Amino acid sequence: MVGSTISHYKILEKIGEGTTGTVYRAQDTKRDRLVALKFLPIRHTLSESDKQRLKQDATAAALLDNPYICSFYSLKAEKDDYFIVMEFVEGKSLRHSMPVMNNQVAINFAIVICAAFQEAHAKGILHRNVRCDSIMVSPKRRIKVLGFGQANLKDALKLQRTPGSAEDAAYVSPEQIQGVALDRRSDIFSLGVLFYHMLSDQIPFRGDHEAAMFYSVQNEKPVPLRQYRPDLSPGFVSIVERALEKNPEDRYQTVDEMLAELRHLKRASFSISKVFNRPSGETKRPMTKPFIRFQGKTAGIPWGKMLPMLVGVLVLILVAIFVIRALINP
Repeated sequence: MVGSTISHYKILEKIGEGTTGTVYRAQDTKRDRLVALKFLPIRHTLSESDKQRLKQDATAAALLDNPYICSFYSLKAEKDDYFIVMEFVEGKSLRHSMPVMNNQVAINFAIVICAAFQEAHAKGILHRNVRCDSIMVSPKRRIKVLGFGQANLKDALKLQRTPGSAEDAAYVSPEQIQGVALDRRSDIFSLGVLFYHMLSDQIPFRGDHEAAMFYSVQNEKPVPLRQYRPDLSPGFVSIVERALEKNPEDRYQTVDEMLAELRHLKRASFSISKVFNRPSGETKRPMTKPFIRFQGKTAGIPWGKMLPMLVGVLVLILVAIFVIRALINP
């Protein structure tokens, strides 16, 4: 595949592979830009209704216009190959930055990620496949969320589900495991797992395989985050814990609520850091030689210069005393 050209895309290198497809970096020769091509594992002819649904879902994903979301350009069909054309994002997945130990950086990451989900949810698009590998971090620490719209495409293409890893299973909401209708609160649960994972490099539930992890997600309490990060502020821990509630009614009902609390936490953390971290311009002046201060012109003259003057004055006073005594008692 590498080195070949499909449509007007020259495939340069393979950059990833998963259950939902294989991703390549490619050159768009028509628009002279780098793109990512994700080839979907489809090996059958689609019906007209499937094609129509694909078109609708691809159009909805393409409408997402947010600096924190990887742009979805189009869905292409070339002979028997179906592939998604996406923005190519430079950088590495969030996995390579975990655990994020700097609290301010972690709060900023969480805010940006929530802002991306706020945009998608406002347009009626759920992610449904949140993972730490869904988040890209550029060399300048800029965040991009990948995968919006692809869960719907997976449904439309009738891709057969394959068993995933225990880690992947930990991100699945209880209602998603139960197979009931999903809403944005399912993504909020997955965000709770993501932020827990980001902060601790651990997942909040226990299980050696997918089935065991599904049981833990539905029935067991998460491992306390403070067990791994005792330094975290109670506010940050509370936000993650609320997102991880098993009952959707007990979670944040919208990402907007979660985002508002994260921004409040950021403001509070910034205010506290200003108190305990004095800026370099306000550092104490180092001790210098002692000064004697008067209200007159001599104010601020150091002892080194004052001492000869004082000795001279004292000598004059003593001489005057001797002269006066000599005059009085001849």
